[in-house]
Order: sequence, then C-alpha cells, then structure tokens
Amino acid sequence: MVMKQKSRQSLNLAVSLVLTSSVLLAGCVNGGSKSQDQGAEADNGQPFKITLMGNMYSEPPNPESEIQKRIEAYTNTKLQYTWVPASTYKEKVNATIASGELPMAILVTNNKDSNIISAVESGMFWEVGPYLKDYPFLSKLNKDTLNNTSVNGKIYGLFRESDLSTDGIMYRKDWLDNVGMKEPRTIDELYQVLKAFTYNDPDKNGKHDTVGLTEEKLLKALPTISIFMGAPNGWGEKDGKFTPDFMAPEYLQALKFFKKLYDEKIIVQDFAVLNNQQKRDVFKQGKAGAYLAHMADAPDLYSSVVKAFPEAKMDIVGNVKGTTTERTRGGTGYNGIIMIPKSSVKTEADLKKVLAFFDKMTDQKMSDLLGWGIEGRHFKTENGKPTFIDQKLWDTETNSCFNQMVITSLPNRKTPGEETALEKKKLEILPQSAKFAVINPTNPLISNTFNTKGVELTTAIDDAKTKYIYGKLDDAGWSNAIEEWRKNGGDKIMEEYAASFAKAKK
Repeated sequence: MVMKQKSRQSLNLAVSLVLTSSVLLAGCVNGGSKSQDQGAEADNGQPFKITLMGNMYSEPPNPESEIQKRIEAYTNTKLQYTWVPASTYKEKVNATIASGELPMAILVTNNKDSNIISAVESGMFWEVGPYLKDYPFLSKLNKDTLNNTSVNGKIYGLFRESDLSTDGIMYRKDWLDNVGMKEPRTIDELYQVLKAFTYNDPDKNGKHDTVGLTEEKLLKALPTISIFMGAPNGWGEKDGKFTPDFMAPEYLQALKFFKKLYDEKIIVQDFAVLNNQQKRDVFKQGKAGAYLAHMADAPDLYSSVVKAFPEAKMDIVGNVKGTTTERTRGGTGYNGIIMIPKSSVKTEADLKKVLAFFDKMTDQKMSDLLGWGIEGRHFKTENGKPTFIDQKLWDTETNSCFNQMVITSLPNRKTPGEETALEKKKLEILPQSAKFAVINPTNPLISNTFNTKGVELTTAIDDAKTKYIYGKLDDAGWSNAIEEWRKNGGDKIMEEYAASFAKAKK
C-alpha cells in the first residue's frame, strides 16, 4: 500500500510538471481562478497582446520557443518581449522613457532613480496599489516590501520578490583545495585566500596567470565588504539624522582593504573599465578565483566554469566576520519592479488584464515551468522529485530571460526537487544571512535633491573611490571629495531624508 501511494505521488508530480500546451490552454479557457475573472482572458476569448521589456544575461530566447508558447497558452496572451543586455539595461530604460514609446510592462531595476521618480510624479505610470486586493497572489504581497517601493506613499509597480540578504562570495573550491586552505570565515582569512589564489598557482598550470578577486567599475563588492567591517548599508541613521555609508570610518577601512588588494595585484587590475558582464567573464574564463555578488549568479557561473574546466568545483560563503559582530548587506525585499505605463495601457480594463497576467504567472504550473523548465529537456523526475538534466540549457532558455519578468521568487515557489550541491548550499545560506542583514533605513524615504542630483553626486563619489584605490587620492583627497559631495547637494539630501523620516513617524 505504501509503495502504491508513493508511486501515485510520483505520477501526480510528473503530471503536474509536464505542461502540455493542450492542457494549459484548457486550463486557461475553463479555469475559474479569481485572476482570470479580473481580466486574464481577452475580449471574445482571444489572446490579449502584451508588450514587455526586460533584461537578459545571455542570448535572447526565440519568440517561438516552447517556453513562451506554454506561457502564452496558460495565460491566454500573445507576448512580445524586448530583451536588453543587462550591461546596458539602465541606459535603455532611460532612453525608452525619454522617447515616450514604452511597452505595456517595463522592468525598472531601481525605481528610486531620479528620472523614474520624475516620471512617476508626472503621471507616466499607473498607480497599481488600489487594484492589488482583487488578485489572489498580488493581494498577498508583503506590505513592508510594498512600502519600500512606494513613492509618496503610493504603489506604482509590482516588485520582484527577493530574499532579504543575497550577497555571497562565490569561489573556486578546487583552487582552495589546491592551495591547501579552508573556507574563509573572517576578513583576514578572505585576504589570505585571495592572495593564495593570485600567487600560489591555484590552477596548477605552472603559470602566474590568476587573480584572487574579479570586480567591475561600479565596485559593487565594496559596500558589502564595508558592511562586514561595520559600516551602515547605504545610509546610517542616528537620532533621526542620516549620513551616507561612505562617511563612516569603517567604509574608509574597506576602501583601504581594496587598495591593498589592488597594490598587491590580488584584484583584477583593470576593474575600472569592466562592466558587470565582463566581471563575470573573468571568473568564467578561469582567470579569477572569487566573485562577490548576488548568489543567484552561482548556477550560471558554475555551468560556464565547469564547461571550460570539467574538474572545477565551486562553493559559496554568505558572509565573513569583520572587526565587529557578524553582519551582511540587507536588501529591500525586492529586486526591481515591473511598471505599467499609461501611454501604452490606456484603460483601466487593460490595466486589469496586465495585472491578471502577472498574477497568473505566480501559479504553481508557471512557477514550475520557469523554475525547472520542460521535462525531458531541462529536467527529469526521479523519486517523485524534479532534477535538472541540463541546468546550463535551462539557465540560457529560461532563467536568464523569462525569469527576469516574473514577480515571484522561483526558488521559493517552485516544486522542491533534487538540487545541485551548489544550489543546496545557497538555499541554506539565505535564511542564515537574513538574520544578520543590515537594512538601509532610507528605503521608503524620498529626497527631492537626490532625485535630481543623485546620479551626479554618486558618480563623483564613485570616481573618488576608484582614484583612492588606484593611489591617485590619499586620505586628505578622499575627505575633500566628501566635502565636495556635501557642498554640491549632499547636506541637502541628508536634511531631506531626516524630514521624510520625521514625517513618516507622525
């Protein structure tokens, strides 16, 4: 009896995961979910056309791909995606907004950028907050996270769920074994590992052709290291007053750490001219031993590395202890938001159809399709659990594109399966990291000066960071850069955040 029950469970799971187009279409036409009642079906039962723009990390999928066909059948839509390389995505969003020719749904990676705030305040996007209560999944979106996305107390998009703390140090485990060291748990141990990756021939090819850490021009690893050392996350708040992270002494300590890595040639020397994709490529090509970024990058990194170096192994550490207690960088609970322009979605009825599409995409069948792919092509079912056949193919055809335009956290929503060792490690680290997450207190706050001058001021500080690491600025020069930031609008930003904070507390 037990064996029969297990077999039946296995069969049921397999049937659930095999998404044949005919079944999906029948579910779309005949289903009675609340989201469909709110507009998932187009007029006269015809598919509703939706244009979308999102970012990608590999080649764009064929619009006639089986994945897209199954999405369209299940949601009764005709989808027209515009995929933009992640390295140029922000510029493309800005240009698209400036042109006024917008898709019906557009992913905005940072909805607190000054141009996005200006577009929102000019009435360019729909306020979706009042409509969320009418949809099964959208009505359950985390209220604190929604507040973090808000502009002047209103919700203008659907946030993409994200774990609270996602940063990690991904590294070549085979290199670590080759140099006879253990997983780093402190800043000093991390330094020693990166140094060994540079000088101790970790790939055993007899050449001095490796570097410890890969990085890019925006120095995205710097804030994370500074938080390990005790600095605030983005901004610090004390007694209702706000100061940026780079004014903290611990941030300067982290800056000195990066300068040491550069001076000793332990970090890639031309980081100042590399974009995010090029940073990844340095790791994928077996030139660097460590990569500090979002842990979601791990599957793509590993699949690329092991393809080039079959004996390669990868591992992850969530955070290392600095000079204070255990800490890690906390996020906002979301990773970009999907916004709906009024110029392309002209009526409330069409708005409801677009919202219904995104709500429908959270259903279990869609979460499994995007989280596992197609059975027989991307995964197989063993012992009642899905397991990847070709994770690289799944990452290329699904994760790197379609998954950028859904609002659920697929690792948390898809049917649990047989994960790779690297994925299991990541899933173990995420809830632990959340316990030590340091949150940016300005997430729900607004500064008009930051909205108008933030890019200019941030660029100036970023330039000063690079110059400091390259030895073109000393401590006095760094202090001068901070003073210039304050004079050119920084003090005003601090005042406005304090006023916004005080207003929110009333």
